[in-house]
Amino acid sequence: MEMRLAPQARRRQQRRRRYTIIGVIIVIVILILSYFSVVNRPMSQARSQLTTAAKKADKIRYVDSFHQISRQDTYYSITGRDKDKKSVGVINKKGSSKLTTVKLDDGLTADDVKNTVEKNYDVKRITGLGLAEYQNIPVWDVTFIDKQDTLNFISYRVNDGKVLRSVQNF
Repeated sequence: MEMRLAPQARRRQQRRRRYTIIGVIIVIVILILSYFSVVNRPMSQARSQLTTAAKKADKIRYVDSFHQISRQDTYYSITGRDKDKKSVGVINKKGSSKLTTVKLDDGLTADDVKNTVEKNYDVKRITGLGLAEYQNIPVWDVTFIDKQDTLNFISYRVNDGKVLRSVQNF
């Protein structure tokens, strides 16, 4: 009878070990998911607040994308369509309640800026793109790393695509 207990005890021990490993894996997965949730909360909160404020002010009806760009100040922006189905962008400086609306049908879109940068520079990777204001002028700020692994920053005026400021190789 003792011989039967030994295999049963071994099975119980293996089951405990298996459940312990599964439990540890579940705890690790929960911790990782919680970490990413906490890390992304400020960005999703900014997006939600800007979208709500812009829709409430009747500046935008449908939101297509959200951008965040930081230079001296942090700017949040959304692009989408207004009630007339025209392409617009709404810019908000962090900490301000002022919303600036830009008609993108009359100027550059995010894709136009990406294409211009990729055409004119040896771009390895675009690291940031977003609507901002430079001297109260709506601009597309773009940061990118070129093939020489240097960081570059360019501001394009939304209306006509003119470069308003450019910092290269820093």
